[in-house]
Amino acid sequence: MQRKTGVLSTIGSFGAWAGFPVGTVVEYAMDNRGKPVFAFSSLSSHTPDIKADPRCSLTVTAQDFQGMSSGRVTVSGRVAILEGAEAADAKSAFLAKNPQSFWVEFGDFSWFRMDDVVTARLVGGFGRIKQISPEEFAAAKSDPVAQFAAPIAQHMNADHADSITAMLKHNIGIDVDSSSILGLDRLGLSIQCKAGGQEFTCRLPFTRPAESRKDVKDIIVEMTRAAAAR
Repeated sequence: MQRKTGVLSTIGSFGAWAGFPVGTVVEYAMDNRGKPVFAFSSLSSHTPDIKADPRCSLTVTAQDFQGMSSGRVTVSGRVAILEGAEAADAKSAFLAKNPQSFWVEFGDFSWFRMDDVVTARLVGGFGRIKQISPEEFAAAKSDPVAQFAAPIAQHMNADHADSITAMLKHNIGIDVDSSSILGLDRLGLSIQCKAGGQEFTCRLPFTRPAESRKDVKDIIVEMTRAAAAR
């Protein structure tokens, strides 16, 4: 969950929303225990909702989200207000990820954390769905190459677009007119393709998992050479 914003769905507690799911866009961060933390204003509609019923869900889309074929995850659980040292720790984690969010210093903001994660649902695209247990969620680690994804994709798209197209044809048998990398992770590339006047996205797996920026470079070089030698 590398994004800075997501959609928080609460159970409406007042007015026309009472009893209905209510979705709002919020900023979040993950603390050192892997739990989502938030700063909510007392003026926000989701704050009284959570105080009335702590059950809610946070939906976060992949950085390269294009539509229904793109990845997203929904984490469901109970959110609690924090105080004292716990609030200070949440603030530190939140501002490390969202340093521009000066408004959390306003007096009407409080700190919250989704302590009780009940389940999570990962959708990697059409037909790629996995239900995640609380134990699996707690044990999950950040992708080791996520922080390098944007500059690598930009470099490949600007200077090696022909290599992307060649790798697609060699590795998964797709012949396209043009292609560009939307995003990447330790397991492969998400690619936007154009062929015959149609646009679609596809997944190009790496030949092995990448654990560093150097690994990504080495793997792409190997795959490019293999495609060129075909």
